[in-house]
Amino acid sequence: MKKFEQMRFPETFTSSDFSEERDPKKMSRVLSWLFQFFETFAPANEYAYNVWNSYKEKASHATALKEKIDSLRIINKTEEEKRLQYQNIIVELQSSLTDKLTSKRQVDERVASEGRKLSLLTESEKSLSLEAVEELKAKLNSLEIEMQEIRAKTFQVDQSISEFKRLHEVIEHQLVTVAKACHSLLHQMSQSQMDTEKSDKEIAVRSANIESLVKKTTDVTEQLRISEHNIVKAKVLEATQTLNDERIKKEKAALLDKYCFVFKSLESDVTTKEALLKTTKALYENEYSNKKREDDWRKIEELKDILQRLYQAYVQG
Repeated sequence: MKKFEQMRFPETFTSSDFSEERDPKKMSRVLSWLFQFFETFAPANEYAYNVWNSYKEKASHATALKEKIDSLRIINKTEEEKRLQYQNIIVELQSSLTDKLTSKRQVDERVASEGRKLSLLTESEKSLSLEAVEELKAKLNSLEIEMQEIRAKTFQVDQSISEFKRLHEVIEHQLVTVAKACHSLLHQMSQSQMDTEKSDKEIAVRSANIESLVKKTTDVTEQLRISEHNIVKAKVLEATQTLNDERIKKEKAALLDKYCFVFKSLESDVTTKEALLKTTKALYENEYSNKKREDDWRKIEELKDILQRLYQAYVQG
């Protein structure tokens, strides 16, 4: 009844209106009024439903826009990183361009200086005798020949630098291969040490000798790394040094002798290791299978072949 009052029904209600003795006409008026009420608010309900659907569409559209904005932010961040990289590259190129312009300016100044000298020689040619002019021309020709020789030497130095770079790449690749083989062999030897802990006292003594040899191999590997660092350092010095061919040859010869010494010491270590493994082969026959022993010896032979090829490459280089 309160709801009807809130809905402003034109008649009042009592509890008798809902009993069995209720007035049928009044109930028909109530039903008629309710139908009219619902018909009156039907457009409002449809409008509210349309508004709700529009809100859901806008909400889904807003979600899609948010996802697109997030993806655009990620793309923008990536583009920003690329832009920073491009800026760094531009700075490097500008620095290189500045160096090139400085070099070009020096060359232009030298050309201008030679041009001024040539102009002075031309003016002097008018006043000097034919013999003096011929002498000056001879000097000019000698200077041109000297410049051609300098250009030829410069080209030879560039070729030497290119060859040095190529040899460095080959050596670097071989050093990586040797280092990987050494690390693989060290790992296998450490696994072998775990298997030999249950052996007798004599096998334990041999294992200690193997551990000392592993340490020595690690030291040699460290020498290889130091040698690689020296190669990079020599490469930088090679790019910035003058055109003194004799000095370049001496430095290359010293560097080659140093690497030859390192690889000779490495070869002796491998020979020592091979001899030690041969002496312990009989003691390990009861601990290792035939296949594992064959794999160990095969890997040792491969390492020895790699070191020999690397040493031969240095000697031939």
